[in-house]
Amino acid sequence: MLESVRNNIESQHLLGPGESIVVGISGGNDSTALLHILWALNSHYQYGWTLHAVHLNHGFRGEEAKEDAKYAEELCRELGIAFHLFERSIPEVMKETGMGPQEASRAVRYDLYKQVALKVKASKIAVAHHADDQVETILFRLVRGTRLSGLAGMPARRWLVENQVELVRPLLSVSRAELEQYCRDAGLSPREDSSNRSRKYARNLIRLEVMPLLGQINERYAEHILSLSRAAQEDEAYLQKQSRERLEAVILEQKPGKVAIDADKFQSCDVALQRRMITLILNYLSRQIEWSSQHVEAVLHMIEGIRPSAELNFPSGISVVRVYGQVRFQMEEEQLHSSFFCYKLAVPGMTLVPESGASVHMFYRDGPIDWARLPDDAAVFDADRLPGPLFVRSRKSGDRMTLWGTAGSKKLKDLLIDAKVPQRWRDKMPIVTAGDQVVWVPGIRRSAIAPVNEWTKRVLYVEVEFGEEWREVLK
Repeated sequence: MLESVRNNIESQHLLGPGESIVVGISGGNDSTALLHILWALNSHYQYGWTLHAVHLNHGFRGEEAKEDAKYAEELCRELGIAFHLFERSIPEVMKETGMGPQEASRAVRYDLYKQVALKVKASKIAVAHHADDQVETILFRLVRGTRLSGLAGMPARRWLVENQVELVRPLLSVSRAELEQYCRDAGLSPREDSSNRSRKYARNLIRLEVMPLLGQINERYAEHILSLSRAAQEDEAYLQKQSRERLEAVILEQKPGKVAIDADKFQSCDVALQRRMITLILNYLSRQIEWSSQHVEAVLHMIEGIRPSAELNFPSGISVVRVYGQVRFQMEEEQLHSSFFCYKLAVPGMTLVPESGASVHMFYRDGPIDWARLPDDAAVFDADRLPGPLFVRSRKSGDRMTLWGTAGSKKLKDLLIDAKVPQRWRDKMPIVTAGDQVVWVPGIRRSAIAPVNEWTKRVLYVEVEFGEEWREVLK
C-alpha cells in the first residue's frame, strides 16, 4: 500500500519534499488511513513534510461527533501531528445559505482547510477521496446530467487558492477495501459515521444500492468506469488546449473585467470548443461563481439567435451582450473595483481574512479579566449582550461606532484618520461587527457595546493576529 501511494504521489508530483500539508481528517476509515499513510511515508522516506490535521465537528450527531473529534485528536497526538479542531453548526449554515447538508458541510470544510493552509503557509491540502469515491462521483454526475468534463471525475489536483494552495488526492488509485485492510494492518480503529448508512442522501443510495447491483452485472464495473474516467481526462485536456488556442484567435479585446469576441469567428468553431471557450471567458471574469452548463447554454443560445442584439445578466455583476458582430462579456465597474469583504466569524474558532492578511480568533473565557494585560489587538465582550451575529468585514460608507463614555457615536472614517491609518490601508482594516453595529476596530478602538461587568455570565474573547506588514500601521 505504502509503495503504491508513494508511486502515485511521485509520478504525478502531488507532494514535494519539505512541503507543509493540511490533511482533512474526519476520524473515519479513509481519512485516518490517509493521515497515517502520509505520516508513515514521511517517517520512512524522510520527505521533510510538516503535517497539519484539520477536523470539523458539523454539529449533526451530538456525542457521536464529539467522540470522532476525540479519536482524531488522540491519533494526531500519538503521531506527533498538529491538530486543528473546529466546530460549526451546519444546520445554521443550511438556514443561512439554502444549501443541503452535504453541500453545506463540504463548503464549510473546504473553507476551513483553506484558512488553516494560509495560516500555516501550507502549499497543499490532501483529502482522502479514493477509487470508489471516483466511481460514485461519476455515477452521481451521470444520473444528474453531465458532459464529458463530468465523466473525467475528480482531478488528482486543482488550485483552491490560485498559485498558493493546491488540493491533492493521493488515494484515487486505491480502493476502499484496500484502505480498510491498511487500517487493520496498522492497528488503527477508525470511527464510523452513522450518517453514511442513511438512504436519504443520493450519494449514499448510489454507494449502498446501485454500486452493489452493478457489481452483480459485472464485477469489474468499477475498473471499466475508472478507465473511462482516465480517457475522458485525456480527451478533455486536449479539447481545453484547442479551446484556448481558438479563443485567442476570436478575441477582439481583453482587459480586466471585459472580453469582446468576434461573433462570426466564434461561430465558425466547433460547438464543443464554443462551450469550453465560453467557460474560459466566464472564469477569467470571475472564479467566485461555479459556472454551470445552464450559463453556457444560455450564452450559446443568445449568440445563435436571429436578433442583432441581446443581453444576459449573470451573478457577480457579469453581463453578456451581443451587438451585431460582437459579443461582449463584461463585469460591472463597481464589482470590478470593489475590495469589500465580509466573513461570518467562527465562534469559537479561527477565521482567516485573506484581504487583510489577518486572522480572528474567538473563544469563551472563564475567570476574571486582567485588564492591564489585555493587548491592543484583543477585546472582550459580554457574549449575551451582543446585538446580533458576529462578522468581520471591510468598512462601508456611513459606518459609525458608539464610543465609551459618550452618548453619541463617531464616523469610522474619522476614527481611522485620527489613528493615522494610511489611506491605502483603510479598506483592508478588518472591522468586527455584531448585527449591524460596529463593535471593534482591532488595534484602534472598541465600542461601548456589550461591556464586561460583574453581571456578565459569558465572556467572549476576541483576538486579531495581524501580519508583519501591519506593524508600522498600528504602532
